[in-house]
Amino acid sequence: MSKLVELVTAWDKFNREHAEQSVEQFCRHYLARQQAPQPETKQDRKQKTGGLLKLMGRITSAFALYHRAAMTQTALPNAESFYYLNGLNFLGEARKTELINYLFAEYTTGMEAIGKLIEAEYITEKPDPTDKRAKLIKLTKKGLKQLHESYSYSSKAGEMIFDDVSSDTIMLCQALLKPIEERHTKLLPSLKNKDFDAMYHQVTGKKIKEGKAQKDD
Repeated sequence: MSKLVELVTAWDKFNREHAEQSVEQFCRHYLARQQAPQPETKQDRKQKTGGLLKLMGRITSAFALYHRAAMTQTALPNAESFYYLNGLNFLGEARKTELINYLFAEYTTGMEAIGKLIEAEYITEKPDPTDKRAKLIKLTKKGLKQLHESYSYSSKAGEMIFDDVSSDTIMLCQALLKPIEERHTKLLPSLKNKDFDAMYHQVTGKKIKEGKAQKDD
């Protein structure tokens, strides 16, 4: 394959997967993938994966700290309330379990958080006409107003993390991580209430046996 055809093929694939990204971001992505491949052991792979997860976890933890402090400036019951209001604003009228699943929350924790927001009159509930055992919830005008007032504080917490990072870099990170987020968003609802072995097998196609992961034949 000629270099030109290889480049065009790579651009076509990138553009189909990340249509919203610019040519400049494709160039960064392409150059990053052109580094000479090095022999990689399973231990190397584990270390790289662990390093990336550690990096993401520490960034997320720093944001969580800033976000909790920011939410104390609002009238919300707690910092997590922001995510429930924001999630319900995205979903519209929904069942409680839909919101809980959307946020990847535990059922008991989620029901408690929703209960506090109902008590504060930020969320209203009514019986689901298709299932009397379930309740439908939606934002009240008071809840929507509080959410909009909270956005400015939430965005300031995000600014503290990314203030010195270029918009191009932020968008490139989004493009690279978006497929991972989309895959696990689809998988997680079917994984709840399963033990770890079953989760691992469904996600990776491997089975855990005596502490080792083995690929299905």
